[in-house]
Amino acid sequence: NPWRTSGQELGECEDPGDSVLQGGGRQAESMGLLDAATAVDLLSGFASGVGVTVVGHPFETLKVRLQTQPEPPNHIYNGFTDCVRKTIQWEGVAGLYRGVASPLVMQLFFRSAMFWSNGAYVRWMMGPEKRPLSYVEYGGGGIVAWGACTAIECPLQNMSSQMQVGILRQKMDPAYVPEYPGVFAYAKGAPVKYGLRSMYNGVIPHLVRNSCGGFFHFGAFEYIRRETAKKKGVAVSDVGMGANLLGGAVGGVLFWTITYPADVVKSAMQGDALNEKERKYYGTVDTVKKLWKEGGAMRFTRGFSACLARSVPANAVLLTIAARVKEVGYEWAGVHKH
Repeated sequence: NPWRTSGQELGECEDPGDSVLQGGGRQAESMGLLDAATAVDLLSGFASGVGVTVVGHPFETLKVRLQTQPEPPNHIYNGFTDCVRKTIQWEGVAGLYRGVASPLVMQLFFRSAMFWSNGAYVRWMMGPEKRPLSYVEYGGGGIVAWGACTAIECPLQNMSSQMQVGILRQKMDPAYVPEYPGVFAYAKGAPVKYGLRSMYNGVIPHLVRNSCGGFFHFGAFEYIRRETAKKKGVAVSDVGMGANLLGGAVGGVLFWTITYPADVVKSAMQGDALNEKERKYYGTVDTVKKLWKEGGAMRFTRGFSACLARSVPANAVLLTIAARVKEVGYEWAGVHKH
């Protein structure tokens, strides 16, 4: 069965259920080891969260600005390259990292929740017998991980989108003063004034994007690593950085290519006015209808080039760092025996 792994495929020196990225594959034999595995899962999320923010935030800034700018003839940017040029010209390189404080802090918790929940899922699926998982099941781990962390990521994305929209409005109207000058002011004031919607607007398309994309994100990563290990006749942990980077990049490209229309809907809703009287979109279905009316199918591809440019390096770094931290951490904690 090409969709199921086996001990032969993973190399003779490795437990056939072993998945360094996705929880180690070995059921901890005591509460101490279980705690160690959880700690390593969380640490891998912290480390990969820093890496993906440094690499990916400039692209995220460009993507959101392209997605949320006004329609022609009032648009500000004529595509990805023009957005890069104008952002640096008007704000300097620091403009690419505008609003990075919130994503950096939130990424630490977001990615930790992602890799912890995924690790817990895989350990549970393998059970006491430590059975090998199929690639479909590894993809299922991605659904669990991305679906669970939507609760953390959605507020992050709402804050980031509101900051980017405020910047665009200032470019169009120099007299405009944002209601919340920064992410921390937004986090403190918006939920009090506008309620939970200010943090969870667009949660439905957000969850759809994460759940569908998560399957391919983690599934592709495990598939490439394990098939490489099979061809080389080595353990998955010995496939090398190249295979990890490739797996992460492919997983990222699949995630965004498949789910990008949902992301456009999500961004439109999260960048909408907080005041109900000023809102443009009322729910997911209404947003889809209005976006389609604005530009048909092509409206759902706006900003895709920026997103794709981000997905390759960001996801390569994200999954490679997480895998490496888990490899070292599990071995140090005695969770693995190589």
